[in-house]
Amino acid sequence: MFQLRLSRLLAVFLAVPVLQSACVCGPGPNVGGYDDPSGKDPPRSLQGVKFIESEKGEPEVIGCADGQREGFADLTRHKRIAGCLATWEGTKSLRDKPTGKACGDDKGVCTSPADSCAKGWHVCGYQGKHDDLKRHTTANACNKEAGPGKFVAAMSHGQTEDLCPPPPTAETVFPCMDSGICSEPVCCGDACAFGKCRDAIWRGQTKISLGKAEGCGSVTSERNGGILCCYDGDGDPAAAAGGEAKAETPPATTDPTATATPPTGTPPTGAPTAPAGSATAPTGPVDSTRTPSTAPPVDSTAIPTGGPTTAPPTTAKKPGSK
Repeated sequence: MFQLRLSRLLAVFLAVPVLQSACVCGPGPNVGGYDDPSGKDPPRSLQGVKFIESEKGEPEVIGCADGQREGFADLTRHKRIAGCLATWEGTKSLRDKPTGKACGDDKGVCTSPADSCAKGWHVCGYQGKHDDLKRHTTANACNKEAGPGKFVAAMSHGQTEDLCPPPPTAETVFPCMDSGICSEPVCCGDACAFGKCRDAIWRGQTKISLGKAEGCGSVTSERNGGILCCYDGDGDPAAAAGGEAKAETPPATTDPTATATPPTGTPPTGAPTAPAGSATAPTGPVDSTRTPSTAPPVDSTAIPTGGPTTAPPTTAKKPGSK
């Protein structure tokens, strides 16, 4: 009996280092979370969060379908990534395809979370590639400059439901799990938190929307209604939008058959020149087929040379009139 108890104690003692070296994807002791006896572990609610909004503008430049950001509000510093607040009914997958119906904080309820992103933008990480976020922001900006609240990407932070996998490579594709360990979506914002697996995007610096009850594939807008939207292109969205606007304006066309009008006061080539002291000669071309006029000559004294010319009266334009 004594030997049996001793062997059990020895087994437990040897197992402790193994457990300590293992990396469970969730956080450590978490009241009401991973260590909650009920096992519900809901993420933190967004109710009551005072978001910092950007200026309003064209959705294609802002990144949010309603034309205003609630995350990454500094458009100068964060041109290619946006935090867009949205609402939807029930639970949705962050990888649900967009329907094309614009929605968001100022445009009503979304059919899909992806509809909160403007045309030319997508939910970050929707293909499971970790470098999508890397190309649009940095770890420091994600963790410290996104602003209040949480904004989530369309990828779970773990590659499996078990232990922490090795850091991702260019070929790694992250899933979008519904719930459980490692299912929580990658997150930017002040309310995001570190789990034990922190290598999904930036090694040792990737935060998540903590709470395994809502994985990437099954989120509510109450707790995960902030969406990370990434620009589809490689450059500056504002510059691209400006170029498209110019392309839409057709260039002025020139009619090759139109007759050019000579400048006022300049007689065309070949026109007769009036003698000094006489009335101004006509500026139009002479029609040689017409019979010479028998009208009496013009009295040159009627119009003094160099006298003022009286312009026809004009009506003053009122401000705003055309």
